[in-house]
Amino acid sequence: METSNISTERRLSNTVKPAEMGLEEWQVALRRQQAQRERFVISELGPLFSPGEYQVRNPKTRSQYKVIYRGAYSPWNYCSCPDFRTSGLGTCKHVEGVKLWLQAQGKTVLDETPDYTSIYIDYHGERSIRLRLGQKYRQEMAALAADYFDQAYVLRPEAYTRFDTFLEKARAIDPLFRCYPDALEEVISQRERLQRAELVEQTYTDETLDALLTMKLYPYQKEGVRFAIKAGKAIIADEMGLGKTVQAICCAEIYLREKMAESVLIVCPNSLKYQWKGEIERWTKGREALIIEGYASRRLELYKASAPYKIVSYQSLANDIKSLSRIATDLLIMDEVQRLKNWHTQLAQAVRRIDSHYSVLLSGTPLENKLDELVSIVQLADPYCLAPLYRFRYDHIVTDTSGKAIGYKNLGDIRDKLKDTLIRRTKQSVQLQLPKRTDQFLLVPMTPEQTSRHEELRGAVARLASKWQRTGSLSEEERRRLLLMLGQMRMLADSTFVIDQNQESRHDVKVSEVMNILCDALEGSEAKIVVFSEWERMARLVATELDARGIRYEFLHGDVPAKKRDELINRFQNDADCRIFLSTDTGSTGLNLQVASILINLDLPWNPAVLEQRVGRIYRIGQEMPVQVLSLVSKGSIEESMIERLRFKRSLFEGALDGGDDTIFLSEDRFKNFMESLAPAFTSPLSNSPLQGEDTAELLAKEVSPRGDSEGVKLFLTSLRDILQSPEKTRQLAEAINQILSLTSDSSPKGKEGNNYEL
Repeated sequence: METSNISTERRLSNTVKPAEMGLEEWQVALRRQQAQRERFVISELGPLFSPGEYQVRNPKTRSQYKVIYRGAYSPWNYCSCPDFRTSGLGTCKHVEGVKLWLQAQGKTVLDETPDYTSIYIDYHGERSIRLRLGQKYRQEMAALAADYFDQAYVLRPEAYTRFDTFLEKARAIDPLFRCYPDALEEVISQRERLQRAELVEQTYTDETLDALLTMKLYPYQKEGVRFAIKAGKAIIADEMGLGKTVQAICCAEIYLREKMAESVLIVCPNSLKYQWKGEIERWTKGREALIIEGYASRRLELYKASAPYKIVSYQSLANDIKSLSRIATDLLIMDEVQRLKNWHTQLAQAVRRIDSHYSVLLSGTPLENKLDELVSIVQLADPYCLAPLYRFRYDHIVTDTSGKAIGYKNLGDIRDKLKDTLIRRTKQSVQLQLPKRTDQFLLVPMTPEQTSRHEELRGAVARLASKWQRTGSLSEEERRRLLLMLGQMRMLADSTFVIDQNQESRHDVKVSEVMNILCDALEGSEAKIVVFSEWERMARLVATELDARGIRYEFLHGDVPAKKRDELINRFQNDADCRIFLSTDTGSTGLNLQVASILINLDLPWNPAVLEQRVGRIYRIGQEMPVQVLSLVSKGSIEESMIERLRFKRSLFEGALDGGDDTIFLSEDRFKNFMESLAPAFTSPLSNSPLQGEDTAELLAKEVSPRGDSEGVKLFLTSLRDILQSPEKTRQLAEAINQILSLTSDSSPKGKEGNNYEL
């Protein structure tokens, strides 16, 4: 029967907790509110099931779940959905839906204790495996349980290894005795974890690990392998260049050797498929690695092949999962797993439909922009580690009264929660003897044409940013235009050619600047150089200049087929006459280019993780020369304002994962989400003014007073209007007017006569 309940209660915000509500009370109310809005189809399960068991189906999503409801706040309520298991609330929208349905139907809630005894997982609060005594054989079952459970009937940790014996004896006492599947799975999981820990400690000594591969591991890499095997599902988040790939391959070899796995599926970016194949075949002793590629029908056949290692790109996997529904493998290795930070993408949803007993997830940057992204990635290894999300946000994100994030706190607690799931080492922490790294930002002027077009876009962006600050919203079309214009500003900071591809009217300075750097480096040393740009067109301009000078180079971009990428990388690595490697961000992950010692960024990415990924191509194990990182920044452009943003994001990453500051506060004009980091840079009273960063009074005074004409007054009045619409700036209004009046009173008589305006 279908049910939909319309509530007359006020609608609760999903992001701002009402002051009069507790955290859990608010979350329960949100789930009840959602249940009122959904159109669930609810039915009682048949006589083969116990009273109080229901099926809840959502026709819109085609999902269905089993619900057990035995009354409000009953510890025996249950739903098979992920939210019930991870929220710690003891309820979910499906349980709340059943509650509403029973009320609407006038049905009696069956809250009496069943006759049978059962073992279940209590998901309310911290998960625990519990025993519920039934009406029959109560005394006999209680006596048996005393040796396995504590006084609260929670399974003792030391009883996991003897659980089979308990099940056998319990079934002998009570033929109807039940052990629910999730409880049994948890017991088996904990037992296997203990067995893996014993295996690692007793069998996989340093010498044994060294004999597994054709190369010897560093001590910290052996630690990473042991950590991942013990965990079963783990994230290796070592800094770029510390050898995560070889640790994952070593884990796979242990699982294969111990007959714990027969199949290993590696999911990676398309550009890294052949690199993975080469490293597996080079470091293992005769293992075959099969790349799943080609037409869809061919790929579906390759999944069935008997090769121990199979390698597939993220995009192919996302397409194949539509046909296969689910993919099963014993061990899943996912490289550059930060690509799955957004839970709602098709790619992230596809990966979650891979059934694997073990997994090793690799990422040098599991936290890129926002703290929530870390939760999405960690859930792939352990859905309970940082759950529930609402509690995680409450404990670690500082918000203002509107729910906007203004800082982060208790970041050290996150590291503690992750200690059994995620392992991360930095080059500094492992004292890896890499050479010195030097980073420089080189300010480069823009041409007048670049500046003019850049400032025209800045004005348009400022108007949209001002509207967002006033109203808190933009239309879809305005958002689209905003993102387009921001991208164009970044492109113009490189070259007008990146936008219009007009070589005859091209305007830029960076190309000649980078050519000067390249020529100096080629003449003054034997160093090899990697040059990155976000845009293929910008890298192409450099390639054209290199061609004109007869300088050899390799050029990697998105249109280079995966099979040919290994060839150009090998030429760069092994040919002494090929000293320049041009690349878009296609090559920013996974490549080993440590033969180079100079890296040039033609432009800055929004994300500091991408910047570090670029640097990680040359600053990694095997680098023997001092490394120089040069980033070209167009002076007065949007790139300059990005530098501080990059620094803040890096401090967030360090606080959560690298043992940095435990608390990080954001100035309100810098970071919450994209708009909150953008708007302050573009909403000064006069958006075209180069005086950004000064307060309102100084800006108005400096901009208006020298003009003494109608244009100046018009600008002043426009700015005044904007100030009145911004409560934060009204405090400065009186001072601004006083300063302007005092300065304009000294204007020449001619200026006064020409502009007869009064305030």
